[in-house]
Amino acid sequence: MKSLLQLGLFSLLALLTLPLEAAEKIRVLILDGRNNHDWVRTTESTKATLEATGRFTVTVATAPAGFAKAKPGRPKAGDAAAKKAFDAAMKEWNAEEAAFVKAHAAEWEQWAPKFADYQVIVNNYNGPEWGTAMKDSFTEFVMNGGGLVNVHAANNAFTGWDNFNEMICCGWRGATFGKRIAVDDKTGQAVALVDADEKIQGKGFGSGHGAKHVFTLKTRDASHPIMQGLPAEWLHATDELYGRMRGSADHMHVLSSSFSKPEFGGTDMHEPMVWYAPFGKGRVVTTSMGHMWTGDTNFDALHCVGFQTILARSAEWAATDKVTLTVPEGFPTLDKTSVIEPAKVNWKK
Repeated sequence: MKSLLQLGLFSLLALLTLPLEAAEKIRVLILDGRNNHDWVRTTESTKATLEATGRFTVTVATAPAGFAKAKPGRPKAGDAAAKKAFDAAMKEWNAEEAAFVKAHAAEWEQWAPKFADYQVIVNNYNGPEWGTAMKDSFTEFVMNGGGLVNVHAANNAFTGWDNFNEMICCGWRGATFGKRIAVDDKTGQAVALVDADEKIQGKGFGSGHGAKHVFTLKTRDASHPIMQGLPAEWLHATDELYGRMRGSADHMHVLSSSFSKPEFGGTDMHEPMVWYAPFGKGRVVTTSMGHMWTGDTNFDALHCVGFQTILARSAEWAATDKVTLTVPEGFPTLDKTSVIEPAKVNWKK
C-alpha cells in the first residue's frame, strides 16, 4: 500500500513539473465541408501537420453536403438549338437544386459547432454564408479571445459579412470591394492602392492569381513569435500566389509577403502572404498559401515545411499568444524548397 501511495505521489509530482504545453494540448477545431478547393485532402493534411507537432488535439466539423449534380455545360455561341436545350437543362437544374436545399434545410440548422469548446479554429471553409445564430456564435468566440487561422480559399468566403471581413482584413474579392491591398517593399507594411497604382492593368482590378509556381517568401516582422527563427527569405514549394486582394489595411499586420512575378501571370507587386489582425480580444492569422485543387496529385503547397511551420505556429499563437514550437528540421532555404509529408517532419521535441 505504501509503495502504491509513493508511486502515486511520484507520478503526481512528475505531472506537476511538466511545462503547461506538455501537459495540456491546444484544442483545435477545423471547419470544412464546403469549398471550391479539395477541402477533404486539405483538412487531412492540415490535421496531420498539427497533430505531428504533439502540441494539438484536433476535431473536424464538416458542413452538410451541398447539391452535387454538376451544372449543364454552356453551348458554343451562335448555336440556337444548343442554347435552347441549355436553357431548359438549366431550368431543370435550378429546380432540382432548390428542392435539394429545401429538403436539407434542417441539416444546416443542426450544424452548429460549439466554438467555445476550443481554443482556436482553423478555417478551411469557402461556401454558403452561415445563418445568423452561427455567425453570431463565431463572432463571439473570436471577440472573446478565441483564435482563428484562415487557410488559402477561406479568405474567399463571406463577402457580405462585415465582421468576417474585419477579421481577415483583405481577401479574394471583386474589383469594387474595399481597397486593393499590397505590401510596400521598403516598409514591409500593408498599403491601400487605387486602380491607377496597379502596375499591370490589363487583367482588371479584382483578386486573382497566375500559374502555380515556386516563389520566395520574405519575412516582414522577424520579431513576431510566429516568425522568430525563420530565414529572412525562403522558397515556398509550388502554390498559387494570390494578388490584388481587397479590403482594408487599417489594422492589418503583415508577417510575410511575396513578389508576384509578371512572367507567372503575377501583378509585378509585393503581395501579402501571411498576416494577422486583432478582433476584440481574439487573434486572427490569415495565409493565402495552401492550394489543393480537386484532382490535384501534387501536395507541395501543403507539405512544404515552410507552410507547415507557419500553420502550426499560427495556430499556437492565435490560441495562446505564445509560440513554443521550434523551427523544424528541413526548413526551406532561399535556394531550395523542402517538401516533407507531415508525419515525417522533425519538430525537434
